[in-house]
Parts: sequence; structure tokens; C-alpha cells
Amino acid sequence: MHEPLVGLPARTFQWVFDRRAIVGGATSHLSLISSGAAAIVAQGNDELIATALREVRDALPAARAAVLRKGLAVREKRSTFSLAPGAPPRPGTTTPLDGFLLAGDWIDTGLPATIESAVVSGHRAAAEN
Repeated sequence: MHEPLVGLPARTFQWVFDRRAIVGGATSHLSLISSGAAAIVAQGNDELIATALREVRDALPAARAAVLRKGLAVREKRSTFSLAPGAPPRPGTTTPLDGFLLAGDWIDTGLPATIESAVVSGHRAAAEN
């Protein structure tokens, strides 16, 4: 991937992150997210991995030649924070208080409220200090 995050609309998995953008390295390490995944949570690991691989290859033509070295399916039913319609927007890293910064998955980074967003917000807070 050339981007740290790609949306996959109208698919089983809605987001694909290349963790290489966060942790570095020469090869991609993709994490896919399926929000509201009640319909797939009972599927087996092999089936989920096959679906993820198919969707990445469909969405990213350069991935068709990539070799899957390892696949892992993780189910976390309550992992993503979601704002209700009309709720206040997610805050940014900086605050009006000098030296008081915010970091975490709920911070507005442009990413969904996931662990990847928490890492990005932590890096932003560290850079501000």
C-alpha cells in the first residue's frame, strides 16, 4: 500500500491499515476492520482471512501479486468507539491549557477510533511537547 489507510466501501471489511506507516519496515503489515460485524463474527478464521485477502486484492490491484505470509483473525465486539448523531465532535490533541495534551483512540486523527488512531494521536502529542 502507498497510503496508511484505505476505505473499502460496500465490502465486508470497511478499512485496511498498513501498520508499516506507524511501525516502519520494508513490508506491508495490513490490518482490516469490519465495523458492525455481527454477521461475520461467527465465521471461522480461515474463512475471514480468505475474505480479507480477496477484498484487499479486489480493491488494491498491486496486492494481487503479494504473498500472504501470515493471517490472523481477531474478534473484538466492542472495540470501536462510535459517536451518536449530533454528539460533539472528537477533540484534537492540543487543548487551551499549556502543556496539557490529549491522546487516545477518541482523539480526532482522521482515522476511525481504533488502536491505530490512538497511536497516531500519541505521536502527535509527543511531537507537540
